[in-house]
Amino acid sequence: MILDKFKLDGKVAIVTGASTGLGQGMAIALAEAGADIVGVDYVPCTETKQKIESIGRRFLEIQANLMTIEPINMIIEKTIQEFGKLDILVNNAGIIRRCDAIDFTEKD
Repeated sequence: MILDKFKLDGKVAIVTGASTGLGQGMAIALAEAGADIVGVDYVPCTETKQKIESIGRRFLEIQANLMTIEPINMIIEKTIQEFGKLDILVNNAGIIRRCDAIDFTEKD
């Protein structure tokens, strides 16, 4: 079956910006494909958590402000602690700034 190629059973995905919008949609889609989800946002991911758990997948919520790189190690450590591994990363959280990626600083 064609959709078998999209099965993510046993995989663990971190999705940043998971509380609403595209991040929430991607987190739910990954869960529907079989992945357990680590949802990262600076606000609670209550609705995302409920939707993912209602389809039988595990959800770890991590509240973190990604305006700095400081919380990155903590996010990875909590993910490994909870799930034992990390397979997928969706870097969805962000800002809109239209310029070449090479011109982005950590502050941006």
